[in-house]
Amino acid sequence: MAAVIPGASKMPLLKNTGGQLCTLHTSSPRGALRASLPIGPPFKCEFQTGRPPRFVHANALQTSTTNNPAFTYGKVEESMLETGGRRSTDIMTVDGAVQKTALLLGVSVLGAAYSWMQIFGGTAASAMAALGACKIAGIVGFASSLATMFKPHWAPVTGIVFSGAQGLAIGGLASILELRFPGIALNAAALVFGTASTLLACYQARIISVTDQFRNGVMCVTGGYIFCLLFGWLLSLLGVKLPGLLTGGVVGMGITLVATALAAANLLLDFDMIKQTARQRMPKWFESYAAFSLMVTLVWFYTQALRLLSMLAGGRDD
Repeated sequence: MAAVIPGASKMPLLKNTGGQLCTLHTSSPRGALRASLPIGPPFKCEFQTGRPPRFVHANALQTSTTNNPAFTYGKVEESMLETGGRRSTDIMTVDGAVQKTALLLGVSVLGAAYSWMQIFGGTAASAMAALGACKIAGIVGFASSLATMFKPHWAPVTGIVFSGAQGLAIGGLASILELRFPGIALNAAALVFGTASTLLACYQARIISVTDQFRNGVMCVTGGYIFCLLFGWLLSLLGVKLPGLLTGGVVGMGITLVATALAAANLLLDFDMIKQTARQRMPKWFESYAAFSLMVTLVWFYTQALRLLSMLAGGRDD
């Protein structure tokens, strides 16, 4: 795994003081080097240049343990180079990630509340305008999520934009379903936050451990689910519809149940990733990026919970 050591220059050999040799890859214009290093805790490296040995402390960037698309580590490394890498006085903490997540949740809730009030408390014209704004918000949310994934260090700004836009969009969706199935929005929220809180408590108490087998299983099933969605979407473009696949039939309800469970399982992977990246002493902006990534999973979880509850109430999801 590549580790970035800012401030290095013309050093032909990088040697771990534990005795393991590390291979240098590239040198950036800013003088940073990349080396093949094992995943693990912070280690001490010696630069051998024919001069007195120089030592630096570095961290190997751990591979992603979540299939959340927001965790695109190639882009994270590029952002670290652009922002100067890690700084000992400006590093990520778990508490900081929690605070950033709470901020994004608050922004999302405010956006959803605005859509809700415009649809239920305003005039017919304001309700129609709010529904139109929700569609635009969905596009803005998607664009901001792409921007964050390609430029992770923008997350302190784009994460807020994403949360507000998704809050507006989900508020409109929940309002429409609420008109058909009274109480569904609050029940879906209770399901999501109750499940997330329980999973977090179990993870913190080590009742549930994120093992390699668990991680690989979740990633494989999630990949199959995404492939299924893409396959159905491509067929729909050709005018072919798969009966019962994503509708209110038995098969569709089963798939939605699996998707809801997958979203919950991905929360565990996100919790583990936040903990591991904090140990790796990532830059401070990664707190916002981790919070954004967790919000992506929560948005997915909530929309799947709405679909599942609407199907159980007798609706269809055509």
